[in-house]
Amino acid sequence: MAEPSRETIVRAQQGDQQALTDLIIGQQHYVYSIAMSVLKNADDAADLTQEAFIRLFRALPQYNGESRFTTWLYRLVVNLCRDELRRRGRQAPIVPPAADDEELDALHTVADPDRWVDPAQSLDVNQLRLEVRRALEQLEPHYRLVLTLYYFEDLKYTDIAEILDLPLNTVKSHIRRGKERLAQLLQTNEPPATRAVNQPAPKPVDDQSLRITPLRLLPGWGRR
Repeated sequence: MAEPSRETIVRAQQGDQQALTDLIIGQQHYVYSIAMSVLKNADDAADLTQEAFIRLFRALPQYNGESRFTTWLYRLVVNLCRDELRRRGRQAPIVPPAADDEELDALHTVADPDRWVDPAQSLDVNQLRLEVRRALEQLEPHYRLVLTLYYFEDLKYTDIAEILDLPLNTVKSHIRRGKERLAQLLQTNEPPATRAVNQPAPKPVDDQSLRITPLRLLPGWGRR
């Protein structure tokens, strides 16, 4: 995950179309991954990605730099996902309540392991990323979201806590439990070589299909 430069953000806030385009292109894949982890439908995730950047355009003047830009943006995306689930009549929260105090106290001292060694050290890094993405699709929504932020957005615990509006130790608990479930799935899923014979590989995300042109989406941008 690449944090945009302060210069790019300021230029975009001032109405520079190239700077806005750079922000969108730099973040589109990450925004889509978050939306996909919650909605589990490619078309819905693409629609929400587009809506997120429209909201970004509208809210960008209010960004004051108190938090990292990506943290601010991803929280906007998560809130959009929550709104979409509510619109569909889904009452289940994206993330569950905090764990009990005893467990949180124990987790407070847990060290942060290497993201791409745990929980499947036997696979090489690229293969592990593919296997993790496949296994994530089988997880409960709250674990799927926190692990997407952790593995694929490369965010720190503190950033995830801010994005999801959760206590830090609750995030640690969800990630630990999610890793345990993920490890179980990685161990029980069909081996890659066998699966390649029996079924097609997961379709990769086409970055070109997600690319959003601010000049087309936001015709009023140049008149600001």
